[in-house]
Amino acid sequence: MKTSAQGFTGLHMLLSTSAFFCVVIAVNVTMAVYASSSWSGLVVENTYVASQEFNRKASAMK
Repeated sequence: MKTSAQGFTGLHMLLSTSAFFCVVIAVNVTMAVYASSSWSGLVVENTYVASQEFNRKASAMK
């Protein structure tokens, strides 16, 4: 059985760094797809008032 005497080389560092950034980019793309598919496009003038109305409607439904 032959073992490598070089240990951790520049190629290992390149592959490790590339794998890390590939995972980060994949997670970012996944989150962006989920965010864009779940956004309704609804824009309100006053978010505070809209949240109060939502809370009233939610409590009425209970």
